[in-house]
This record gives sequence, structure tokens and C-alpha cells, in this order.
Amino acid sequence: MATENKLSLSKKRDQMLTAIAVIIGLAIGIVVQQLTETDNIFVILYVTVLVFGVYFLVSVPFVNNESDYIPSQRSFRLVWGVLLTTIGSLLLVDEYAQQEFWIYIVVLLIVVAVLIMVLFMNSKKQGDQ
Repeated sequence: MATENKLSLSKKRDQMLTAIAVIIGLAIGIVVQQLTETDNIFVILYVTVLVFGVYFLVSVPFVNNESDYIPSQRSFRLVWGVLLTTIGSLLLVDEYAQQEFWIYIVVLLIVVAVLIMVLFMNSKKQGDQ
């Protein structure tokens, strides 16, 4: 019973922090959109995606990794944090620098490849223990 209450409190805390991260992302997005004086309202979404990805990355060390689920909560947050941060960054770069489309695809493929390598090395390290 005590463990169940602890898990529900942890889940509620995590949901609250996630909601706060989205609100902060929206607020920063509105500021960026207004300061850059762009007419594209999607800049708010791009910044929100970027901030949400950063939140996932920052929360990785603080995640309780005691579950038996595969993938672990840490791996889940690491993958989505890196992907959301990369996608949000690429969308912002496209909005203001407007490079060739293939450059964004190459950057995304490199990030995904490095992410897979890191996850594979991490799972290999845990398997050796």
C-alpha cells in the first residue's frame, strides 16, 4: 500500500512537471515569436518542442529506474529528449536560416545513429554486470 501511494505521488509529480515544462515552452515560444517579429505562429510550437526535449534530457538523471519495463524510463526520456531537441532546433534553424532540406535529413540521421550507438553501448554495459 505504501509503495502504491509512493508511485502515484511520483507519477503525479512527473505529470505536474511535464505540464509546467509545456507552459514554460509556450511562454518562451511566444517571446521568441514576438521578439523576432515573424508572422509564422508555428515558431511558438518549434520552441515548445525544443524546450520539452530539453526538459526530457534534464530529467533523465532524476528518473526512478526500478521498473522491469523495457525500454526503461531513462532510455525513453533520453531518446525522446534528444529527438525532440533535435527536431525543435532544426525547425528553428529552417525558420531563420532556410538551408537545403537534405541538410536537415542528414543531421537528423546522424543524431539518430549516435543515439542508437549510445543506447547500444549502455545496454551492453548493463548486460555485462
